[in-house]
Amino acid sequence: MCKKENLSGINYRIRKNASIGESEAEFDSLFLTTCFTETGDLETLIDCSSPHRIIVGRTGTGKSALIYKINQEEENVIEIKPEALSLNYLANSDIIPLLEKAGIKLDIFYTLLWRHVFTVELLKKKFKLTNEDNTKNWANSLLSILKAKDKAKERALSYLRDWGNKFWQETEYRVKEITQKLEENINTDIGVTSEDLKLVLQSGSKASEEKKYEVKHKVQKVINSIQIKELSDVLTFLADEVFTDPQKKYYILIDKLDENWVEDNLRLRLIRALIETIKTFRCVPNVKIIIALRLDLIQRVFEKTKDGSFQEDKYQSLFLYLRWSKSNLVELLDKRIGQLVSEQYTSKSIKHKDLFPNLINKTEFIDYLLTRTFYRPRDIITFVNECLKLSEGKGYVHVEAIRKAEIEYSAQRIDSLTFEWFNHYPDLEKYLTLIERMNSKFKLNTITKEKIDSFALTYAVEEGPHSSDPVMRAAYAYLDGGISQHKFIITLTIALYNIGIFGIKPDSFTGILWSYLDTRPPTEGQIKPTSSVFVHPMVWSRLGIITDN
Repeated sequence: MCKKENLSGINYRIRKNASIGESEAEFDSLFLTTCFTETGDLETLIDCSSPHRIIVGRTGTGKSALIYKINQEEENVIEIKPEALSLNYLANSDIIPLLEKAGIKLDIFYTLLWRHVFTVELLKKKFKLTNEDNTKNWANSLLSILKAKDKAKERALSYLRDWGNKFWQETEYRVKEITQKLEENINTDIGVTSEDLKLVLQSGSKASEEKKYEVKHKVQKVINSIQIKELSDVLTFLADEVFTDPQKKYYILIDKLDENWVEDNLRLRLIRALIETIKTFRCVPNVKIIIALRLDLIQRVFEKTKDGSFQEDKYQSLFLYLRWSKSNLVELLDKRIGQLVSEQYTSKSIKHKDLFPNLINKTEFIDYLLTRTFYRPRDIITFVNECLKLSEGKGYVHVEAIRKAEIEYSAQRIDSLTFEWFNHYPDLEKYLTLIERMNSKFKLNTITKEKIDSFALTYAVEEGPHSSDPVMRAAYAYLDGGISQHKFIITLTIALYNIGIFGIKPDSFTGILWSYLDTRPPTEGQIKPTSSVFVHPMVWSRLGIITDN
């Protein structure tokens, strides 16, 4: 469809390197400042009375943008960067890895660690504790004014007395001091050195099982008793004596927990303890700890750390699941296009309809665009930026540029999905070959035995039965005769559904299910050989999917 080269009366040309922002929030400050789209989530997060404290969403849904906006707009904000906490100190400790391998539960210790870090950071922010002298003066002044009225208050004051003089130190210092305190307590209370402890607990030790059990029991007792009561009383103290002004809210923000700030198994346990700590801190009404977690990461945390007493339901009220509506995404797109044009030409409101064709394949442009996304801002920004790149010097984006941009966009999105889901499905790229050049809609029984056999012989034999990828394990089990062809297809289907590549219509009575729209996947029993799957348009170009058009 032809359009005038004149954009709403403006002699506009798309310049080289034009974009509607960066796909990652930390590099997108200009557009986030001027074009932030409020979906109601920001208002919920800054409300300290709201239980929602854990932002949960897939990559690119706006978790970091919300963290950025709170940091920008609220007055009393403490931002903690995981990589700055020196949590590798735990992994390199003489005792912590040893205790983990021996099966000793350290969850209480990890929770204590977070409580201590948050308590100190809040007091440091509230009373401007920036150096050793003013921290000592503050501690002495506070302790002289406050008198212990009961045992709980006495324990809280004892905690402040013991630790208060060090509050001015950097955040990473907290991790080291608490870890060192635990090591000292274990050595003192059990009466053995770290080296002696290693001789008893390390694998291959010649110590008797009775001796190992005795030492483990003593260590667990030390861990379970370490200052937990004092810190619980400190939280009450913070609520009753310190953060009492409802007009002065304090926020602790943590993002980037999905990055490699510490060894993976330890990271999962620390995040689980962090969630427990956030729940506990709700007793301090004018303080809110807000963290951002990728959906697949929170699933891994619960999967790997759950125990007999674990109940996922008790955490649900903390979660704020990010969901974008069509109207929200259109608003975001129009704001960013308006910002792009206004930088060069005018303050006049310019929207996507002024810059893009009305129709593509008889489909409105905005619907064509959104169906090639997971309804998240990052996908839209990436696709539109590719379109702009191919429209340099023009007054609007032609249909041909959109089609060419889709080729690169589709390839980028598969690369992104491979990275996003690597911990769950590290061999994703290999089994995408099973659906290359398939129809955009097909029944599962059209995935032939020959195709599955070829795939399994090519990849699964090399991977073996202990592959970290569930699809590869299933392929090996299928070759070995342990599972049926349909059982393998179920495993493959669930993986591609979780990632977002497959939508599933289990039967004629059920609509199409997409993981980015529906929180619960179909059960294995719902996935039948006659069930229809729909390949997401995002990957059509890259996988050569056959469509009606």
